[in-house]
Amino acid sequence: MSIKFKEIKKYLARNVRLSICFEDGYYHNYLMVSDIPDKKYDDLYVFGVGMIDVEFSMDVFKEPQELEGIISSTKDDDLRPAIEIVLHKKPRKIERKVADYLMFKDLKPYLQIGRNFTVLNREDWSGDEYERREQISEKHDEMYVYGISMENNYSKDEMVDSLDIEYDTYMKKRMILVLSKEPR
Repeated sequence: MSIKFKEIKKYLARNVRLSICFEDGYYHNYLMVSDIPDKKYDDLYVFGVGMIDVEFSMDVFKEPQELEGIISSTKDDDLRPAIEIVLHKKPRKIERKVADYLMFKDLKPYLQIGRNFTVLNREDWSGDEYERREQISEKHDEMYVYGISMENNYSKDEMVDSLDIEYDTYMKKRMILVLSKEPR
């Protein structure tokens, strides 16, 4: 049993930008999970979870244009970091260990390969930092997913610092995975 969007949606932080991407390359950007129309993507399967820079209107109160067949300019847009959820009509061939709740060991294969993860224990807010998915300790596998977000990465990152990037970018962020001993 694969993860459907309707299941992972409840774990996404309410205050983080989202980019919903599809296998054909199209995507829809949202300022918050509450901006996603009810049940819009619920029956699609999660193919991946990561972070990316995507364009958002500088005027958040303006109705976005329908961009079908229109060449867009960035004069009214701004690139901002977002959680990226890649969706497909067909599930990935990844076996779930638990069907009723989302365990970290079931989410882990869907995470981007790398850069910068913080895994937090909700009970005491202790955390571990990892640069790549493959480095995330198996000690977290038996915990339940409680939340998925992103925040500024305050750890020294020589690669990002060497680029001398002045604007906000996903490269300056880390994915936050909040886990719990009890299901949500």
